[in-house]
Amino acid sequence: MKKVLLCPPTFYDIEYEINPWMHVQNKVNNRKALGEYEALKNAYKSLGLEVLEITPVKGLPDMVYAANLGFPFGNKFAVSNFRYEQRRKESNFAKEYFEDLGFKIVTFSENIYFEGQGDLTTAGGKYFMGWGKRSSREAKDILNQELGINCIDLELRDPYFYHLDMSLGPLDSKTALINPRSFTQEGLLKLKGEFDNIIETSEEDNKFMACNLVTVAKTVVIAKGISDKLKNDIKKYGFDVVEISMDEFRKGGGSIKCLTLEFY
Repeated sequence: MKKVLLCPPTFYDIEYEINPWMHVQNKVNNRKALGEYEALKNAYKSLGLEVLEITPVKGLPDMVYAANLGFPFGNKFAVSNFRYEQRRKESNFAKEYFEDLGFKIVTFSENIYFEGQGDLTTAGGKYFMGWGKRSSREAKDILNQELGINCIDLELRDPYFYHLDMSLGPLDSKTALINPRSFTQEGLLKLKGEFDNIIETSEEDNKFMACNLVTVAKTVVIAKGISDKLKNDIKKYGFDVVEISMDEFRKGGGSIKCLTLEFY
């Protein structure tokens, strides 16, 4: 059974601004945030996933975005080295959690940033790493060596879509959602060479972070609010679509995938 890790939104709020989505005056409705979180958790369980939860920590409001904690791969966990000081303590709790599960911890030197599955994703045995806004390009060499993978690196150029998981949403080895404004021309060419079917997201769909999705077998879990056209484009390739409201979590700059750390 595939596992995912979530972090309950007990202490989630907008306490600082480290991306263009965040505004401290735009406070979180805690009741709604909990409802959205529970809906996502229940959706995963209904799709047959084992849902683990890491204990949230007061003073770390962004810990709810569990995908950023690191990258579990086999018996190793590449723990994140966050660019912004406000999030760095999250790594300590992630390290302890995965050590307790028996994982060997992979770390990065102080000047090499890496933000977990926010900037590292996989599809069909291929690994894609985003860099430029949060993660360092140099993280690629460490990931390749320590995890035994071969990362295809992609420069991210849009401050609103600062992580790869906001810019690239693989559905399977052949099909992916891509936010074209996120990438350089070189990056777009790389992606077109790796996927047979590319679904480009519109500006309206980007407002709902459409690429920030999770695929479970032939079901795509995606934020409620995306266009009918995008839903039909996804279904055209044989996928079902499950929509979950992420209105409260977008306030902090995240959506479905940001909340979800997948085990590989």
